Amino acid sequence: MKARGVRRLKPLEPGDPAEVGGHRIVGRVGSGGMGTVYAADSPGVHGYLAVKVVHAAQAGDRRFRERFAHEARLLAKVNSPSVARFVRADVEAERPWMITEYVPGPTLRYHVERFGRLRGGMLLGLAVGTAEALRAIHDAGVVHRDLKPSNIVLSATGPKLLDFGIAHPVEDPDPTKWIRLRKMRRAYRDLRLPSPDTLSDERPSVRRDRLGTPGWMSPEQYHRQPTTQKADIFLWGAAVAFASVAHDPFGRADDKEMARRVMFEEPDLQHLPKGLHELVEAAMAKDPDDRPDAPGLLRAALALEGPEGGVKAPVPPPDRVTVRGLLERRWTSVAVRPPRPPR
Repeated sequence: MKARGVRRLKPLEPGDPAEVGGHRIVGRVGSGGMGTVYAADSPGVHGYLAVKVVHAAQAGDRRFRERFAHEARLLAKVNSPSVARFVRADVEAERPWMITEYVPGPTLRYHVERFGRLRGGMLLGLAVGTAEALRAIHDAGVVHRDLKPSNIVLSATGPKLLDFGIAHPVEDPDPTKWIRLRKMRRAYRDLRLPSPDTLSDERPSVRRDRLGTPGWMSPEQYHRQPTTQKADIFLWGAAVAFASVAHDPFGRADDKEMARRVMFEEPDLQHLPKGLHELVEAAMAKDPDDRPDAPGLLRAALALEGPEGGVKAPVPPPDRVTVRGLLERRWTSVAVRPPRPPR
């Protein structure tokens, strides 16, 4: 089940920068609503760097700049081999930019949809690597809120979590709230939920909005209850379930039906080995208080390394050496080479 082919970078287009922050731009990785991601060379760095540059049309929007600066600040706080490494950023530039580690490899969604579900050591490696990422993110006081298969890259050394665009600190207010509330009014009406204008900030340590990807949100986000780090635990379980069953754990439907399924139905957890099945089931409990925290999740996932995913023996508190060792033993199914420069 090896990654097939090597992606070639897209050629630069008129108006693209030749260099950013002293790094030579060699090609385009992709472009979205917020900006364009480029690949850049860097002296002394093996492989490429990823350079995200805000679109010129968005650079003049103060709120948009705040959102971008917010993402950069949060990513800079996280230190984990399972999260794309932050290098530096200039949020005051004419077109704000941020440089991170470039992670070659397919996303979990791309790989599963084309080559089938993950099994055995590969599935366990995904569970452990992403649990380690959450432990580091939560230790930094951050809630990711957007853990989903398209934000997990299957690199040569293990899974890596990307995209902190809608993450937020546990204690700090969210600077982009009012932008999103305007966009969410129609969605709330469609779901027949109370208007987001009725929300209050009496508890600044939590978010009461429903920002996220339909089908990839926790029950409390749909219920408009506080969104805490336990929401990330639920989404971890959903991502591992997706990898095992090769489809979204609550299926596909319109937004209203997805909300109903996530809030009131059980996910599809078939094919998960017994030990991992029990852990994912606990992670996807409807009540956040019934879910493990990230350190407990990682400890339990590490303990599953054994015949057929059963508990082999008690393990000490996990650290990166332990996680790295498991990935070195188990993460052998994806062969990744860096993308080629454009012709």
